[in-house]
Amino acid sequence: MRYSWLKARRWWSSRRQVPAPFDELLARPMPDPSRLLADIELVSLDIETTGLDPASADMLSVGWVIVRNGRVDLGTAVSHIVRPSSGVGASASVHGLTDTVVGAGLDWGVVLDKIVGVLTGRVLVVHHAGLDHALLDRMCAQRYGSRLLVPVLDTLAIEHRRQQQKHHLEENASLRLSDLRDAYGLPRYSAHDCLVDAIATAELVLAIASHRHAETLGELLA
Repeated sequence: MRYSWLKARRWWSSRRQVPAPFDELLARPMPDPSRLLADIELVSLDIETTGLDPASADMLSVGWVIVRNGRVDLGTAVSHIVRPSSGVGASASVHGLTDTVVGAGLDWGVVLDKIVGVLTGRVLVVHHAGLDHALLDRMCAQRYGSRLLVPVLDTLAIEHRRQQQKHHLEENASLRLSDLRDAYGLPRYSAHDCLVDAIATAELVLAIASHRHAETLGELLA
């Protein structure tokens, strides 16, 4: 979403009463696109879900890590198991989370409050915003009456734009997280663990910025 549109939506949303901690997220200024990436804090986040449709999927686990001073701060790495509204179903074969494990998880509202808190004043980084960000939008609308409304760096979308801008499209180039990490010379990690994938995405966005010589937030948002 365009930065100017996002700024306007935040202003309109802040004019009405919204519950904490979402009120603080709206009150805190967003990082300016002209600022250096090294001076901005990013939150790389990944979610494991019951399905691939953000309109109906439940969050099962979430992990995030903060990128500050141009580096992944592993001391900020956090993950939570989330209790879904129903069973995990066939998705257990992907992420290994069973009904027993998630049944002991936190309520989704408690976890969403934590996510909103860590995103306040920061930029969200995800790989494939069409799932994770869309799911958070739906959850925020249900709990706070508003979409999430934070700046988003989607590593999948950034790479897709780069490929489209090339004179010769890389028809067989994969946009999967593991394959993009390979392309940038990053080590392979195990997949479908939310915290591992969040760290992997954080490293990838830094590699992309370095490769593209992108120094400001706006250069990656464009």
